[in-house]
This record gives sequence, structure tokens and C-alpha cells, in this order.
Amino acid sequence: MSTTITNSTNWKQIYSLMALNAAIVISWIAYHNYQPKVLEIFHFQELSFFLVVAQALILVFIPPLAGIIADRVIQSGGNRFVVFTVGISVTAMVFMCVAFTVGTANTINLTSALPFMIVVWLISMNIFHSPANSMLELFAPAKELPTAMAMMVITTELLYAFEPLIVGFVDAIGPVSTFALGGVLLIITGYFFKTSTRSLKLVRDYQEAKNTNTDFALVLLAGLVLGIATALFKNYLPQKIESAFVAMRQDGIDIVISGSMVISFGLVVAALAAWPFSKLVDKIGTQKSLTYGLIGAFVILLPSFVLDNVYALILITLLAAPFISYATVAGFPYALGKLSAKNVTLGAGIFFGSVELADGVMNILQQ
Repeated sequence: MSTTITNSTNWKQIYSLMALNAAIVISWIAYHNYQPKVLEIFHFQELSFFLVVAQALILVFIPPLAGIIADRVIQSGGNRFVVFTVGISVTAMVFMCVAFTVGTANTINLTSALPFMIVVWLISMNIFHSPANSMLELFAPAKELPTAMAMMVITTELLYAFEPLIVGFVDAIGPVSTFALGGVLLIITGYFFKTSTRSLKLVRDYQEAKNTNTDFALVLLAGLVLGIATALFKNYLPQKIESAFVAMRQDGIDIVISGSMVISFGLVVAALAAWPFSKLVDKIGTQKSLTYGLIGAFVILLPSFVLDNVYALILITLLAAPFISYATVAGFPYALGKLSAKNVTLGAGIFFGSVELADGVMNILQQ
């Protein structure tokens, strides 16, 4: 696809996008930590399953919808940041409202609005994520996209790897400060992203774009398969390993680590592997890299369904991590290569929505 920017990599804008994604990851970690606690405080435990289903549906369907709206706004000559700004603003506002609701629980009764606020927060969080990430192809030439994507992977995987520390921190400061801090963090990173990006002339050239064909089916398929591999690695393996640890403890063996800690080590491996794998993606291409990464991940992950030995499961985690990283680094650049300039934001929404489908289904089944 063709744009009006130069062929140089705009690292300032990429760093701002990394910061925004970091804020999103931290917000998700805080949300998943406090959601059941807040529901218990306000006696909404019966809504837990509803919110899990709502989250799954929102993660799958809102990104493509936001993409449709954003593409139409851009093509009509409107401000490309309007969808992004609305999403950031609403998300930050709801964070602040939840903080106020929790903090004034004994004096002002706003509990009836809490489930509605959580749903609105879930929607708004996913309104701006895809439109923001779709700009990645405007920040770097095609050859440098895997390198830029590797930086995103390093940021997100390291944050998820240190999730226990983040959870410990938010537990220490309490729910009110956590939700307030989350709102401030999103406002700051969102403002930084918007101002740094606005300094560039980021206009997709719809008339001269070389890629005029869009293959949504391949984008959807790539996201679905990558999402399945990621969900198995991040959701299924920790539980399988934890079950093996429980069995060992019942046999009288003292175990001081958990399944989530093992996955944290795996995520560190994935983060460290992202940069060298980006160079391999540059060399052999996104399609081959995505294919090799996914095949390697599934070949290593599938034995975990029949194995119960904890040491074998730990080895599977450490071996699968680099392949998950490899596929993730190649995945989004591959999807961008299958999209015309007119459908980039919609295509990004379809890709990220399909990646979340497996995770959403797995979360529902685990309830």
C-alpha cells in the first residue's frame, strides 16, 4: 500500500504506540484482577458469567466495527483521530467513574450503574485499539514492519510476564487508586500518541496504492489460528501445569512455583526471541514466517493434551514460547499485506478480533 510518508522508520511514533499498548495491557491486568473483587464488594457475583460472555463478544466484534467507522471517517476526509479520541476519552472517564463509585460506596449509591459502566469500559477499550495499531504500517516501510512489530511484542509480553508484580502493586494501592491511575495512564499515553503522530503527514494514498485487493478471509484465518495457539499457550498450559503441581503437592512434594510463574518465564523467552525473529521475518517473508511459527507452536503444544508430567509441560512451555513469538511478529504484518489502503483499519479490527475469539471461547468454557 502507498502512503505519503517517507521510507524511513518513524521511531518516535512507534515508541508512542508501544507506550499506548503498554497502558492497555496494564489496564487489562488491573481489570482482570479487580473485576471479581468489585463484583463481590457490590454483590454482583451473579453477573460474573454475563461479563465474561460480554467481554468475549466485545473483543471479537467491536474492533471490526471500530475499523469500519474509522475507515469511513478517513475516506470521507474527516479527522482520522476521531474514533481514537472518543475511545480513549470514554475509557478514561469510565475508569474515573468506577474509582469514584468504589471510593464513595458508603456515602453515594451508584452500585446499580456499575455493571453498565464495566460493559461501556470494555467497549471503549476496544474502540481505539485497532485504529491505533493499524497506523503501524504508516510509521515504518514494509520491510521494517516486522522490526516494529517485534517492539510491540517485547513490550506486551514482558508486561504480561511481570503480571504477578503488577497485580501485587495494584493490590497494594487498592481499587480506587488503581482505577484512577488507569484512567490517567490512558489519557497521558493517548495524548502522547496523538500529538506525536499528528506531526507526521499520515495519509494513505488510495489512488496510487499498489495493493488494491483485500483478502479478509486470509486475515480472519491468520488471526483465528494465531489466537488458538496463543490461547493454548497463555490460558491452557498454565492450568495444566498448575494441576500437575497440585498432584505433586498431594503426594507430599513441596512446590514453591505455580503454573502462572512458568508461563511468565515462557513470556520472557517469547519477548527475548521477538527481535532476532523479526530479522528472520525480514529475510524470508511474513507468510512463510507465520506458517513456520504456527506449525512449530502446534507441534510442540499438542503433546500437552496427553502429558501430565510437570517437567515435560515446563519444557513444552519454554520450547513453544519462541514459536509463538515468531508467529506473533509475522502475524499482523502479514495481515496488513493482505489489505488494500481503503480497508486497513477494518482489516486490523478483523485480525485482532479473530485473535481474541479463541481466548474468549476458552474463558467462557472455564466458567
